[in-house]
Amino acid sequence: MKKKILVIIAFVILFQGLFFIGEISWADTRNPKLIISGGKIPVLNGGEEARINIPIENIGAAAARNVQVIMQLDDDSPFEMEELNTTYTINRINARQSDNAVFKIKVSENAADKVYSIKLLYYYSNMSGTDIFEDSDTIKVKVQNSKNPPKLILSAVGYGDTPLVVGENNTVSMVIRNKGFLEAKDISISLKGLSTNGFTLYKSSNSKLLPDLEGNKVVQADYIIIPSLSMETGNYDLTLKIDYKDSSNSTYSEEVLFFLPVKGLDTNISDIVIENISVPDEEISVGKDFLIAFDIVNKGDIEVDDVKASLVLDKEIICKSLNINSIGKLAKGQSERIEFVLYATNESVTKNYPIQINIEFESGAGEKKIKNNLTQYSGVFVNKGSIGGTPRIIVDKYNIDPGIIRAGDVFQLTMSLLNTSASYAVSNIKVSLVSDDGVFNPVDSSNTIFIESIGAKENIQKVFTLMPKRDAEHKTYGISVNIDYEDEKGVQINSNDMISVPVVQQVKLVLGDLITPPEVFLGQPFPVSVEFFNMGKTLLYNLMIRTEGDFTTQNSNYYVGNFESGSTDSYDVGIVPEQEGMLKGNIVFSFENAVGELFEEIKEFEVNVVQMPMEPMPNPDFDDSMGNGGSGGKLSKYMKNPYVIVAIILLAAGVVIKVKKTQKKKKEMWLDE
Repeated sequence: MKKKILVIIAFVILFQGLFFIGEISWADTRNPKLIISGGKIPVLNGGEEARINIPIENIGAAAARNVQVIMQLDDDSPFEMEELNTTYTINRINARQSDNAVFKIKVSENAADKVYSIKLLYYYSNMSGTDIFEDSDTIKVKVQNSKNPPKLILSAVGYGDTPLVVGENNTVSMVIRNKGFLEAKDISISLKGLSTNGFTLYKSSNSKLLPDLEGNKVVQADYIIIPSLSMETGNYDLTLKIDYKDSSNSTYSEEVLFFLPVKGLDTNISDIVIENISVPDEEISVGKDFLIAFDIVNKGDIEVDDVKASLVLDKEIICKSLNINSIGKLAKGQSERIEFVLYATNESVTKNYPIQINIEFESGAGEKKIKNNLTQYSGVFVNKGSIGGTPRIIVDKYNIDPGIIRAGDVFQLTMSLLNTSASYAVSNIKVSLVSDDGVFNPVDSSNTIFIESIGAKENIQKVFTLMPKRDAEHKTYGISVNIDYEDEKGVQINSNDMISVPVVQQVKLVLGDLITPPEVFLGQPFPVSVEFFNMGKTLLYNLMIRTEGDFTTQNSNYYVGNFESGSTDSYDVGIVPEQEGMLKGNIVFSFENAVGELFEEIKEFEVNVVQMPMEPMPNPDFDDSMGNGGSGGKLSKYMKNPYVIVAIILLAAGVVIKVKKTQKKKKEMWLDE
């Protein structure tokens, strides 16, 4: 009996245990459980605004309420939320069901091509709201970006057709191109390598701020460079440092080495010069031949001998023609055209490759014959990638003539238009110029030209004749180049480029009438005075006045300095004649404009110089006062005295000068009031 009771108790305990375990497991299956369900990785484009749908699946046996999905973005993430709220709320997700959490984001234009991870947090409760659950997960988002970041390069260096002359002001133009797709901003440039014994700058800061530059646009900056008198003839290097930012304020810095030819005071190699260097203006494609050519000219007075031309190249550029071209003798005034066929190998990278031109020759005769070397640099830009897709027309080079443009004067703008496409020609091209504030007007033509077609990788030059307004301020103005054209399928395409043109104001120094005595005596000083006025609209720099002539001067040099527009001043000088006859002289006014050009205004004068008459000896037996009224006779005697006459002339001239200065001072006081 006891055994039966024990068996029954054991079965009861076992049944209760199984029931308890089942109750716990059943309770667990009543809770919701959220996960991110499968799906394709979202693919977004750089600069794109997009909606991301994130599938949230409830794999639990109970519904989830008040589901809150939170997207967490790192500080260095390329994504930006388009809405202030980073939380997406779903009211309810039933068991074994799913719903989407939707977020609107924007991808940075500068985002790199790669797959990014985004962390998600989600909170939810069961249907009764008694239990709160928390989970996290990570999703992947792929970004593809065809928009290249900004990339500034030194596209060209312009200094004219002749080398820079030591001790003189030389304008050197830097043409900077944005090779990227995105805009570059906060651009600053500076030169490295300046020194007192090398290149120095004339009246300008080394650091220059440039306007923001859109993708595939160019801007020009000018430096006035003075080579030191101690520099010998040759080529010297400088480095252009370019600092800039992109739209996300990421910073970039480039340093580009370039060379400038200098003509020194030495004469050993001045007999031979390199002129008319011709290199491709467009980008060089890998695996294709290209040509470099130049003239060797003997500008000396004697024949030179054993003339040889050669090139020094980087290993990625090879010479397919003979690398050394022997010319032999080159007579006075003779020139020889030299050509080399070059080739960019498959090892080339996308960059600017320098080309060093070396000329060797002998000058003199016999024991005095010496060997000379002349070096000059050029370069080409090699693009390793292929250019496809939509054909683009860009302004790859431009030139202004004259180099210094004065307000109101006509100048010519020559532009080279390049079709960057390696495969397609463009046609029905309309090019229009629009200048800042309408400062430039076309002369005897329109500001729009028509071009029938430009072949693949071809460029064409066009010339515009323009004139800046007479009241244009001294500064650099932008000219927008608007280009409308069609591709090979007749699709209309538009592109824009920007070039910069500096304008200086006309200088105008007006000289008044000279004040001189009608006749002067030999050896006696006399004054000359003249007023001068700045009637132009710009400052005159370093105004200096001096008097020149075959005579002695007193206080001849007068340094005015910088002379403001609308200002008036006067110049006074004392002159001592040293010989009889007609005395001739010049008063020379020398000054500079804002870009360092030297100007002179000359005022000529002439005065008759005579001997001072001798005073007659008095007659002791003759009383001059008799018969002449006494004191009246003495006055007549004094008036005939030549010293008295000279004193009266000098006094009168002094009074005239004093009156003019007083009137000028009153006029200035009246203007100030």
